[in-house]
Amino acid sequence: MPDRRRGLDRSCGVNSALAPYRSSDREVWGTDFQVHTQLCRPEWFRPLGREGEIPFPNEHFDLVAAIMVMEHVSDPDRFFREVARVLRTGGYFVGHTISASHDVTWIRRCLGVLPHRANQWLVRTLYGRREEDTFPTHYRLNRLGQIRRVCRRSGLSDPMITRYADPYSFRFSRLLQVAAIIVNRLLESVAGGWGRLYFTVKTRKVGPRGC
Repeated sequence: MPDRRRGLDRSCGVNSALAPYRSSDREVWGTDFQVHTQLCRPEWFRPLGREGEIPFPNEHFDLVAAIMVMEHVSDPDRFFREVARVLRTGGYFVGHTISASHDVTWIRRCLGVLPHRANQWLVRTLYGRREEDTFPTHYRLNRLGQIRRVCRRSGLSDPMITRYADPYSFRFSRLLQVAAIIVNRLLESVAGGWGRLYFTVKTRKVGPRGC
């Protein structure tokens, strides 16, 4: 019988995003610093260590995913060292996050000077998101150059990035949403990628000979 495939949702929240991919021959685990009050399938969840240690052995996973996590990472090297440690050689890391160069990110950075409780209240008021789902941000893994340097130091391949436009950060206001679409198009006309709020990064664990 072939070895079971294994995936990990790093900082999984409610542990539901990757659940549809779980099958009889594919394990899909979730891990996070805290147990979410609405945690799904707790038998497939394990808590992270205090310093972000992933509670699994070396070379355990074929895929590690991080969805809207990288903007919250305070220690990029520690984060990717742990990812590389639990990945099998040839295994992939896929992260979806916000671009540090987008104007919406700069607005969020300005709001970040407020107390965290104030940010939690604002996000709940505008988007209906629970306080436990809003976290402090650092933006230390949200530029291609930052990610490339850390990947190389961690034994991961040169990352590939795909960018996406999204005006829905202003979905609470139709006027602001239309304005965001116009601004995104203007930014894209100046420099490709400037008008795209989100990106997905993909990298893989390389072997001793870089393969």
